Amino acid sequence: MDLVKAEAGQAISREQKNSIGPASKENPAVPARADRAVLLLAAIVESSDDAIISKDLNGIVTSWNKAAERIFGWNAEEIIGRSITTIIPPELHDDEPRILAKLRAGERIDHFQTVRMRKGGERLDVSLTVSPIRDGRGRVIGAAKIARDVSRQKQLEAAIQITERLASVGRLAATVAHEINNPLEAITNFIYLARHHSGLPGPVKQYLDHADQELSRVAHIARQTLGFYRDTSQATMVQVPRVVEDVLSIYERKFKYKAVKIERRIEPGLTICAMQGELKQILSNLIANAIDASNRGGRVIIGAKKTHDYHTGSSGIRITIADTGSGIDESSRARLFAPFFTTKKEVGTGLGLWLTKDLLEKKGGSIRFRTRSARPSGTVMRVYLPSILPEAATTVAA
Repeated sequence: MDLVKAEAGQAISREQKNSIGPASKENPAVPARADRAVLLLAAIVESSDDAIISKDLNGIVTSWNKAAERIFGWNAEEIIGRSITTIIPPELHDDEPRILAKLRAGERIDHFQTVRMRKGGERLDVSLTVSPIRDGRGRVIGAAKIARDVSRQKQLEAAIQITERLASVGRLAATVAHEINNPLEAITNFIYLARHHSGLPGPVKQYLDHADQELSRVAHIARQTLGFYRDTSQATMVQVPRVVEDVLSIYERKFKYKAVKIERRIEPGLTICAMQGELKQILSNLIANAIDASNRGGRVIIGAKKTHDYHTGSSGIRITIADTGSGIDESSRARLFAPFFTTKKEVGTGLGLWLTKDLLEKKGGSIRFRTRSARPSGTVMRVYLPSILPEAATTVAA
């Protein structure tokens, strides 16, 4: 009989002997009642939603209920007789001697939140309650452990924290947007005057035109952030090669500074029904990331072509932006599109890829990535945008 059932039986027997008296010819029901109580307790343990485990003072598993099988993935036959460290991550193995020392001293551990591992290596957030098991003489002979999977609770708590942070960022962004409106208008006016100055060299006028377009985009974002402006503009037929070149011109200095080469693989005459400002924002975020990830003398490849969605079969375009940087480490990949997560410790906000994904999904698009940290290393971002046109989208964007 395992330690849990043994201790339960001893506890029940002691209690019943004290209350009813010793088994005798006059009191034959005592052993039967004790047996039924042990069986009832065993049934409760087996039907519990929490993992209930027992181990000896060497940390060897001696019992393992159905919930433990479901939560940790090990069958009772596989785990009983093995060390409890089988389900403890290697970096937390030092916790077990301390837990056993407390148990030997007769101490109980309540609601200890930590991490444990499933059979396949997946990590779980758990809340542990560990109690000493004593024999009939009161000596500690093992431990009974209740483990509750709190991973979902942790995820909800993290989601609430992110929501609160996003709300704070929104309030801050609205304040900043309000403050920059006046200087933005002043700069726009100065650029207008400079563009219409007589004798202005052609290249300078072109730079001023680009600056004016980007300032208009900044002003548009500021108005949206403040909530005083509702975007009533409609999607138009955008020439993808032209939009790509407009964005690349913004980062021309950064490309030159890092000696990064640009390779274009864009289908000629490619168009898409989209809001030009949003498409520029998507491309800007991805190109900026590709430059930051690139080593000096690296390469950024930008491709665009007609395609079909893998899942729906609908037509659209696929834009790829690839770099030859160091790649994304495995621990960062799952959180790459989460808000406030960034690998740029000093300059990143952690919002660029999250905003990009949000913009794409609102338009029925998607974003995926491939990355490799080993040589040859690099990352490929693949954006899909559907080409279904609204009825009013008949005007080609200038």
